[in-house]
Amino acid sequence: MHVTPLSKHIGALIEGIDLNQCDDEKFAFIYSAFLEHKVIFFRDQFLSPEAQLALARRFGELEAQHPFFPHAEGFPQVSLIETMRGNPPGKSFWHTDMTWQDAPPKCSVLSAQHLPDKGGDTIWASMEAAYDALPRHAKAAIANATATHAVHGFSGSRFDSDDDSGNSRVEGITKNINAVHHPLVVKHPETGKPALYVNEQFTRFIDTREDGDVLPDLSALFEHSRAEAFQVRFQWEIGSVAIWDNRCTQHFAVTDYGDTPRKLHRVVVKGSIPASYDVLG
Repeated sequence: MHVTPLSKHIGALIEGIDLNQCDDEKFAFIYSAFLEHKVIFFRDQFLSPEAQLALARRFGELEAQHPFFPHAEGFPQVSLIETMRGNPPGKSFWHTDMTWQDAPPKCSVLSAQHLPDKGGDTIWASMEAAYDALPRHAKAAIANATATHAVHGFSGSRFDSDDDSGNSRVEGITKNINAVHHPLVVKHPETGKPALYVNEQFTRFIDTREDGDVLPDLSALFEHSRAEAFQVRFQWEIGSVAIWDNRCTQHFAVTDYGDTPRKLHRVVVKGSIPASYDVLG
């Protein structure tokens, strides 16, 4: 196997491996690259739903069926990220997957099934690099602070539909999902590195602090977190696979292809409750 880093802070292409035939030694190599590069890419991998589930299980216990996304027939844990004629994607947001959960996912495995002739790239950004690049006073301002995360952006989207009463299915589910609170700076549970933990889709506001300190500007943190210097952009091909560390990245789907059909399969691995990074060590 050969690993080619794709940017200074994030992303690597791994070649010389068939993910359908990945023994323990090869997986250990892949997992090490996953931790180091935060998102890893593969070409010419043609994974059946069974094979994709088996690969994802090597990273940990799988999430149950997504509450909003459709799924591959017979495989509720294989979500369909699909665009069809007459049902284009709506507004895209930078996001870290499912931070509206108490324990957001550890990682995701995304496999390209059908693609437009052009467009539809995905961009990832390193939140470890984003945190490292903050000036000292900004790091001090967000130390030990928390933010509220809640479901947002699915209502009225291509993943929504009317229920039996003619109301939004997503809104009906969302009303039973409580907002959660996560640290603004989290500690990676395996590497121990700090990462900025905000995203424009699900981070709704920074929580009031008991010490009365002035709250940091959330919109400024959003803008900082998606700076091009922290990014890697991936152009999909049929058979491409991306696996990203959801604990220290966020990503953005480029919706520049209208309603041209596009389909990817996504499997998500369970994570743990984010822990605050102690700046004092």
